Amino acid sequence: MPAIADEIASMRYVVITLVLFNLVHLGWNLGWPLSEPDAREPGSLLNSGLTLVSEFDARSLQIESEASRLCSLVSGFENEAESADFMADAIRRGLDVAYAAGQPSRDRQYQVFLPPTPSVEIAQLTLEDLAARLEAADVTANIGLVSSGNGQNTIALGRFDSATAAVSLRDQILVLGYSPQIERILPEPERLKIWLRPPQSGRIETPEWLDLTRERPNLSRVENLCQTIAQPSQFQ
Repeated sequence: MPAIADEIASMRYVVITLVLFNLVHLGWNLGWPLSEPDAREPGSLLNSGLTLVSEFDARSLQIESEASRLCSLVSGFENEAESADFMADAIRRGLDVAYAAGQPSRDRQYQVFLPPTPSVEIAQLTLEDLAARLEAADVTANIGLVSSGNGQNTIALGRFDSATAAVSLRDQILVLGYSPQIERILPEPERLKIWLRPPQSGRIETPEWLDLTRERPNLSRVENLCQTIAQPSQFQ
């Protein structure tokens, strides 16, 4: 019996200890409540770079359309004025146009020269004298003698991209006692080539081409895929 009484007394102490511990814990929570976490404003969604299926399909269709589109390389212009007329007519018909690679759309070059002399001997003496005067005046010029062709016995003094540079050299040579001339260099007719691109259809159809070249029977064209020819930014 005494053992049972001791066991009951021990259990009583454990129960009392647990009750006291719970009371202390409750009092602690009531006296110092836990702080609530700060509310954060919702942030904007990050751009993950994902593309909607509908957007992807639209882009794919556009790429396929560009890949199947044919451009026409037009050649055979007799002069620069005819090519300019052709470009204007094509634009009025809703076609995209651009000079082919190597065909500058800016001003042409300018060449400075002395007119041809009656004989090659006079031209050679003039060349030597002018070279000596240029060196003495510290004037730089790319001079040379044209020995054949339509400009035979002409003394070439250089080519320039701007008229201002050509006039500057001419004025420097005028002071030396010579009278050079300036001529604008135009491209050879057979070198003038223009790209035509249909803005929507896959190619320029034959009736459309015949209508465009009705008064220009000298023109011809070669077709190729547009993506291998020129970027769209080239067509203005």
